[in-house]
Amino acid sequence: MNILLTAILLINILLLAVFCGVIIKLRGVYRDITTQTDEKTPSLFTQWIMTIADNFSRSLIAQAKATFMGKQSGEARAEKGIDADLAEDSLNLINPGLGAILNSFPALRKTLRRNPALIDLALSKLSGKISAGAGTPARQVFTPSNGQTNFKI
Repeated sequence: MNILLTAILLINILLLAVFCGVIIKLRGVYRDITTQTDEKTPSLFTQWIMTIADNFSRSLIAQAKATFMGKQSGEARAEKGIDADLAEDSLNLINPGLGAILNSFPALRKTLRRNPALIDLALSKLSGKISAGAGTPARQVFTPSNGQTNFKI
C-alpha cells in the first residue's frame, strides 16, 4: 500500500511541476508580447491588436462606402433617366419628325438616354444628314403644295 501511495504522490508532484513549467513559460511569452523594446515601438501585443482593429475598421468602412456609393449611383441614374425623358419628350413636342427619326436609330437613342447632354450634337448631325439627303428624289417622300400632298416614288 505504501508503494501505491508513493506512486500517486510522485505522479501528483510530477503533474504539479509540469503545470508550473507551463505557467512559467506562458508568463514569459506574455511578458515578451506585452513589453515594449523601446519607447517608440509598441509591444507585439499592441501591434497585434492594432492590426486586427485596422482590418476590421477597413472592412466596415469599405462596406459603408459601397452602400452609400450604390445609393448615389442609383440617384444619379434616375436623374439622368429623367433628363433623357424630358429631352426626348421636348424634342417630340418641338419637332415630331426628328423624334420619329430618332426612334428609328435605337443605338443612338440608347446613347442619348445614357448621356442626355449629347442630344444637341446628335440633332445637328441628324438634321445635317436629313437636309443633305432631302434634295435627292429617292429620299424625298412627299412635298407639300397648297395643302395637298404629292407622293413621289
